[in-house]
Amino acid sequence: MRPSPDYRFSHNRALSQPKTSSRRPMYPSGYRTLVTPTSFIAALALLLTLFHGSVNASESVMLEPFQSEYAVDYSGFRAARTISLEKDGEEYILRSTTRLKGAARLTGYGPIYEVSRFTLQDSVIRPSLYSIGEDKPNPKRDIRIEFDWDSGTSSGYAKGEERSFALEPNIQDPLSFDLMARLLLSEGKRDFVLKVHEGHRVRSYHFIEQEEEAIKVASRKIPATRYFIDRNSSRELYYWFSNNPKQVPLQIRQRHEQKTKGTVTLTKSTLLD
Repeated sequence: MRPSPDYRFSHNRALSQPKTSSRRPMYPSGYRTLVTPTSFIAALALLLTLFHGSVNASESVMLEPFQSEYAVDYSGFRAARTISLEKDGEEYILRSTTRLKGAARLTGYGPIYEVSRFTLQDSVIRPSLYSIGEDKPNPKRDIRIEFDWDSGTSSGYAKGEERSFALEPNIQDPLSFDLMARLLLSEGKRDFVLKVHEGHRVRSYHFIEQEEEAIKVASRKIPATRYFIDRNSSRELYYWFSNNPKQVPLQIRQRHEQKTKGTVTLTKSTLLD
């Protein structure tokens, strides 16, 4: 799965390739996202279907195309993140692009492109391909994961090593788990666990409801509920989801040793129109 000299070309080409049950070994590709961060900036991929039967009302709302913009602040470094969902035939593509701003641009990172391609089966998001990287390939950071549901295994490359894991029914990738959580919240679930394939490992994300708060987006305050995402990590992850039927992620916050390390706040979204 080593990226071609032109990362974006190989990235788009891979997305258009049909899934097959026989796969060739992949070559290096591995980035950390917000959910597995040692570098919040390199990890900003935090912050989704093939239908068998009809789609219920909550799924129909959640899977509508959208675009959301977020302001990112990590220890004084700033970035802008755009997330969008679109339909491509029988599949969906969730994209995230993060661009550093101000002095952070001098680091040489970015833009960071994150893509999750998935289908929906029995009200569960099934990822088929996930990738994250920059314009130029970086084997130490790029991540690429292919989910082969026919064989029941995943294959990919992250942190310089090839990895393979057995697929569990509700397993998600570092980008799709956000939307899968919204689907469950829209169904009234308030305490649940998702398995997330992070490239080099699979971790349990336990969503625990905490309390209601109002989050300011642009010039208005929006009622929201805060959730602690227990990942068995010293880096605490919190999500604020709006209380409306679309369960829009309004804010994401990461804390470490009782200090806020990074915040991602919604600034604009078609989901709020």
